[in-house]
Amino acid sequence: MTQTSDQRASDIGAAVRRFVQAFPPGADVRVPSPQFLEYAEGRLPDALVELWRAYGLGFYGDQALAIVDPGHWVSTLQVWLGDQVASVPFAVTSFGHVYHYERVDGRDVISCLDPHFHTNTVIDGDMAAFLGEHLPGPSSHPRDLAGPHKGARQRKGELREGEIYFFTPILALGGKVHPDNLDRGDGVRHLDLIHERVGQQRR
Repeated sequence: MTQTSDQRASDIGAAVRRFVQAFPPGADVRVPSPQFLEYAEGRLPDALVELWRAYGLGFYGDQALAIVDPGHWVSTLQVWLGDQVASVPFAVTSFGHVYHYERVDGRDVISCLDPHFHTNTVIDGDMAAFLGEHLPGPSSHPRDLAGPHKGARQRKGELREGEIYFFTPILALGGKVHPDNLDRGDGVRHLDLIHERVGQQRR
């Protein structure tokens, strides 16, 4: 059965509410400019645009997740997935997992780039399901990493805009998930570094 526009809007609103209940917006969250929102409408999923319009960009859930300006993270996807990548990055966990979106054959395709283990996994469902069901659910990265995230905040302090927590040495090169190995820094720069160092190791 095809949804009416009112039903679809109601479902989107409910998904956004479930997301912000699970991950309350931080004090830094700001609604982007009207020009930003106007450009996004019709190009990106309605649920994401509604989240931007109602709440905005910034950290959510005590910094477990950042809803990001795609322009800041698109170079990361180009480094990892190639210059021709069509996906749009829109969210990043506190440990640098990058969620990105593209429209394929008329449907939403949402994937998660895990730089630590060099995987790029497709997540079932559209953007409304991703925000309202996947992220608040027990198997999402923000939920699964709640303990390490809390420990990282206690040891390394709160993140600044664009920062993530990570482990040194790099996990993909044999580093260990241990509190003593935690660090904090620029997310884009660190993900580029992981890609570079792992590439050198494999050559």
